[in-house]
Amino acid sequence: MGRGPQLNEFQKGQIVVWKQNQETVQFMSKSLGVSRTAISNFLKDPTNYGKRFGRGRPSKLSPTDVRHIYRTASKPDSTPPPPWSRTDKFIPDPHVGLDAGQIARQDAVKRAMQHAWSGYESLAFGADEVAPVSGERRHNVWGGIGVTLVDSLDTLYIMGMHDEFHRARNWVAYHMNFTQLGADGTKISVFEIVIRQLGGLLSAYDLSRDAMFKQRAVELADRLLPAFKHGVFYTHFNVFTNETGLLADFGTLQLEMRYLSDITDNALYREMVLYTVLLVFIHGTGGPYSTDFHQGDAFYTAVRREGSFENTGLFPVEYEPETGHFATEDTIITIGARGDSFYEYLLKVWLYSGKRTDDLFLRQLYDDAVAGMETHLLVYSTIDDVYYLKELQLPEMYVRMLALGTVGESNATKVTKHLALAKKLMHTCVSYYTRQPTGLAPDVVGFPGFDVLNSVYILRPETVESLMYMYRITHDPIYREWGWAIFEAIEKHAKTTFGYGAVWNVHNLTDAFIEDKMESFFLAETLKYHYLLQSAPSF
Repeated sequence: MGRGPQLNEFQKGQIVVWKQNQETVQFMSKSLGVSRTAISNFLKDPTNYGKRFGRGRPSKLSPTDVRHIYRTASKPDSTPPPPWSRTDKFIPDPHVGLDAGQIARQDAVKRAMQHAWSGYESLAFGADEVAPVSGERRHNVWGGIGVTLVDSLDTLYIMGMHDEFHRARNWVAYHMNFTQLGADGTKISVFEIVIRQLGGLLSAYDLSRDAMFKQRAVELADRLLPAFKHGVFYTHFNVFTNETGLLADFGTLQLEMRYLSDITDNALYREMVLYTVLLVFIHGTGGPYSTDFHQGDAFYTAVRREGSFENTGLFPVEYEPETGHFATEDTIITIGARGDSFYEYLLKVWLYSGKRTDDLFLRQLYDDAVAGMETHLLVYSTIDDVYYLKELQLPEMYVRMLALGTVGESNATKVTKHLALAKKLMHTCVSYYTRQPTGLAPDVVGFPGFDVLNSVYILRPETVESLMYMYRITHDPIYREWGWAIFEAIEKHAKTTFGYGAVWNVHNLTDAFIEDKMESFFLAETLKYHYLLQSAPSF
């Protein structure tokens, strides 16, 4: 009988860490998807393990290098979590500072959340979704681990729905089962699981300081390790045949993994999502690259090394794991789908780091990207009298980037310029809603002319999130008014017996109809941002 495939560098490094943590060989085998014999052979003689195989390409990382990397990564991070990571002390009386009219609006948003949650809890509690029209329980949409429940935890907490939060908390503690995640061969998006499930658990921990949420987050993060078992991160769990990775995927998983590392004093989680770029640059391009993660994050080092496309500050959306380079053929430069959150998270990761000098290059990358967008993508339409981007998607992400980037910015000229541009683009975003008879925005609009290219409104949160940013930064009440008009349109056209559904044909009242689909982000984000928009800025 043959020996089977030898362990790759990631697997060997992970085994070293787990051995130090006294995990069983059975646990390692199940988590990595490799045989117990292979693991046992490696543990018997890690230094000479790779030399036993006479054929095949030799590893460019020695076992000593691997052990060094993961010993470093498993040590407690000496940098304490930033002070704003403890948000529980920032949750005051939600009605403080509000007049009667504003309280009524805030309570209306809470009732919408109660309605949506009631439909889910009564008919599909613990399932991924409830169908808002039929009431159907949809168990396995995102892996069958209660995505709507987990994604909504922070909204329940923030809105003071403590009984509902407690019942959801107990389901997470006693019934949430990660062993089935991808067990049936279903394609599970690592990106979606991290931002919805892992992010939901971490948000609940950050708000409640209930250690159970942290423990469950650790379990989920460990379950995601098989997505990296081939040494290359692709976009789907149980699927390793993709030819390219996505810019947004690499960039967006940073915050959850960094925060998990901070609260567990274990840098492994932060490096888990970054390790593959290190591997790519050693195996794909031949290095050189330091094996000390603390000299800089691998992903952003790759970004700096590759450089932006033609020095525009912008990058192709596709990345080729096998070669270690951004794709330059049959790809696009976009800040829309597949690329958007990378640019937004450049700023957010830098802010999360506490604006450390070591991470200043993140801010520089952000500044370059903003300049590139303004130079190469921003257009003024004399026909429509609006600013827009050379994209089909709404420009809310750019609004948030510009607005958030002004916080703490010492350059007054830059602040004035960026806020002015953010206001103009925010007006464009809202125009997508106000130009439709339903008051709801189509998912895709073409310029110039505001041509409706995809007429569905799927309850997206991006516009109201941007309105919340703009209101809290400028204190201009117009953003509250715009948000309230959108909320009223949702109530009028999207509300169903069991929740809220996506609305088709938003540009035609006579043909508009509700789809039997309610995404978890409607409860987790859209309603949360509506609530915060109608709350005092200090809330």
